[in-house]
Amino acid sequence: MQLLDYCVLAGYFLVIFLIGSFFSTSQKSLKDYFLGSRNIPWWAVSFSGIATVISAISYIGAVGLGFSSDFGFLQYRLAIPIAILVIVVIILPFFYNLQLYSIYEYLEKRFNLTIRLLGSGIFILFKCCYLALAIFAPAIVIEVLTGINLIWIVLITGAVTTLYTLLGGIKSVIWTDALQLVILLGGIFLVIGISVEGVDGGLSGVLDTGKEFDKFRYLRPSLSLTETYTIWNGLIGGAFLMISQFGTDQTEMQRFLTTRSLKKANIALASSLLIAALMGFLIFFEGAAIFAFYEQRGQAGIEPNQVLVKFIVEELPTGVKGFLLAGILAAAMSTISSVLNSLTTVSLSDFYNRFKKREASVSLARMVTLGFGLLATFLACFGNYFGNILETAMTVINFFGGGLVGLFLLGMLSRKATPGGAMAGFIAGFVVILPVAAFTDVAYMWYSAITAICTYVVGLLVSRLSGTKPLPGQEALVYSRHKKK
Repeated sequence: MQLLDYCVLAGYFLVIFLIGSFFSTSQKSLKDYFLGSRNIPWWAVSFSGIATVISAISYIGAVGLGFSSDFGFLQYRLAIPIAILVIVVIILPFFYNLQLYSIYEYLEKRFNLTIRLLGSGIFILFKCCYLALAIFAPAIVIEVLTGINLIWIVLITGAVTTLYTLLGGIKSVIWTDALQLVILLGGIFLVIGISVEGVDGGLSGVLDTGKEFDKFRYLRPSLSLTETYTIWNGLIGGAFLMISQFGTDQTEMQRFLTTRSLKKANIALASSLLIAALMGFLIFFEGAAIFAFYEQRGQAGIEPNQVLVKFIVEELPTGVKGFLLAGILAAAMSTISSVLNSLTTVSLSDFYNRFKKREASVSLARMVTLGFGLLATFLACFGNYFGNILETAMTVINFFGGGLVGLFLLGMLSRKATPGGAMAGFIAGFVVILPVAAFTDVAYMWYSAITAICTYVVGLLVSRLSGTKPLPGQEALVYSRHKKK
């Protein structure tokens, strides 16, 4: 790293901090801090949603998978139409029209307080784990580029992102995400361009090498439950995975609640899913292009998580290294800031506001954001034990997300669902998935589907057998009775 690279990085940090500072003065209430007063443009919300999903975990882990494997991981994108249909038609209208801070408040309105706290508690648990991954991912690259100890990089990344997030709230998160997406895209195209230029035959050479080593293989019609990536776990497991990521996850859903209307929220969500899918293919092609680059030099035996690091260090010119590093940091910080803001939203809305019977102050929201930032940064210090960061992240999401999908769909699709049935279903889902994950070779892409389906089916059966009827206001929170405003 040369002086010019550090200047590029310093400029990036300065712009991000200025954006956070600019919005810090407009945070007068929790509605401003958590929902941006519901006046944010849909395209900015869409960009933010994409930037949050295409994190440093994707930028590094997916390049590694594209380098070492093929496009099979991306088969879950086949389920995008199903996910969009379920979220836009069933889930999002409830959350938007109820004007909620935390989407888990729906669970209390539909069932009871216990179910709400269970849902929000599970969200806090798995997002803290995921947040640690998001902080650790860029540290891998920065350590190699700068020689700075990895732990210090983790601490600095966590501290800087926490600072601008607690200052500017959701507006700061969304507008910095939009900028960070542009930087991330620039980094992806730079790596592809330089790697293609370094391959004999250019783009044709990359394509020929990819075909020779089966890098572009996509569809795998296997019926095996143990094969990691197939069409079927992509369609079925992928549908539940994306519903859990975009529909029943506060981190993603919160930004869609900041738009001016339900129609614009739907547009933002659909465009986020579609563009994020295209970017997923682009990042995997980035890995395939780097593979072609090193294969022609007889150096393809590189550890996947280190592929992007090696390419940046050895092949990129001065100045461009700084920009690529800014791209990796942008990918990480967009995810970290979004998760931090959503953790604060859920904690205050579902716990403090609910039990204190009054709305928390913006100052308290900032303190809670600081607390979560410190906790996640501490957990990230143990990132060397995570394994492949992309697959680890997907396993965490699949393991925890399915139960929440099952709970929400049970409440929204069945008029007969009761609090007892919901609790029984949720417990059954975890009782089933724990031994499956621990003692079988069933692919992790099935975890969300297994947990969600088990939660829904058992919850429905117990509700029907109990003979208990929902309270009068609860039936109005079921899809068939719901009328859009």
